[in-house]
Amino acid sequence: MKKWLSLFMGAMIFAMVLCGCSKQAEPAAEQPPAENSQTEEEELTSITIGYAALDESQEHLIPVGDNIEKVAKEMSEELGIEIRVIRVDNAGDGAKAVENVDNLLLQGIDVLAEFNLDSAVNDTIWEKCQDAGVPVMAIDIPVGDAPFMGANNYDSGWKCGDALADLVNENWDGQIDAVFFEHTPEAGEVVQIRMDSILDGLAEKTDYTVDDLKAMTTTVSMGDDAILAQQLCADFLTANPDKHHIVIGSINDIGAQGAFAAAQAAGREDDVFIVNHGVSVSTRENIYQQIDSGEKNCWRGGVSYFLERYGEYIVPGCIELAKGNTPDADSLLMDHIFIDTDNIEEWYPQAEWAQ
Repeated sequence: MKKWLSLFMGAMIFAMVLCGCSKQAEPAAEQPPAENSQTEEEELTSITIGYAALDESQEHLIPVGDNIEKVAKEMSEELGIEIRVIRVDNAGDGAKAVENVDNLLLQGIDVLAEFNLDSAVNDTIWEKCQDAGVPVMAIDIPVGDAPFMGANNYDSGWKCGDALADLVNENWDGQIDAVFFEHTPEAGEVVQIRMDSILDGLAEKTDYTVDDLKAMTTTVSMGDDAILAQQLCADFLTANPDKHHIVIGSINDIGAQGAFAAAQAAGREDDVFIVNHGVSVSTRENIYQQIDSGEKNCWRGGVSYFLERYGEYIVPGCIELAKGNTPDADSLLMDHIFIDTDNIEEWYPQAEWAQ
């Protein structure tokens, strides 16, 4: 009996061992994905964009924020996600820009769209966002290593110079006595390219070299103040009564407005040609006034930056950044066009914007 029981127990143990080995040899079945697992894109149900405007006291800059809000609403409906925009104003002040970033980070933004004139504080802004893990999109002025949305600075400056060269050749037989630039140097080296490349555009179509033109160039800092811009240009014209072939380039409409007012007040309109960066309301009004009157004045036009379309570039780029992707650099650069009486109706139909 004992012998039989021992044989029976041994057989049972042997069978259990074989069963265990068989189970270990079978490959583990793949686990079905969890019901709530989603891709990164599907998990992104809302985005909060912090938009820090350059200076919304300047009329020509307000359309940037307006377009960002408009495109965010459109894309929110299109993509089925909530895209919220928190809009603050840097007011052209670096300290205010830093304060704004602190407040936006406290509000839990997912990405920062930074438009700040004072390039000296942009490294601080970048570091704050890096520490907070918030990606940044730089608008027109670099911020750390952030993707850059805005102007093709060399191309836009070259187009200003090209337009001035045509005016010089057509009206003054190619003669230039002086170059006068109204600028905002605090915007930094990248924006400086817009002004420097005006000389390249001029040199390409005239008998002057870039060095020749540099030697006859006077640059003033007008601080985005039309009254100061007018006074600085008036002082230049007063100091140069014998110069009758003066080309004036401005970093924006504000400087061009001031220069135009100074030329009119001094009775020197025949002595100057003015071209500016930007085709905001004041530039458009001046161009259409020339069309309506049938008489051209010395302020001939500007190179458009299409500020009213910036949101079409900024919002999709911010969405990519919020997803952890890097937007394609070329997709963030604006295409520039010189706008004057010949083509303004094509790009800025009077019936659409002159409300």
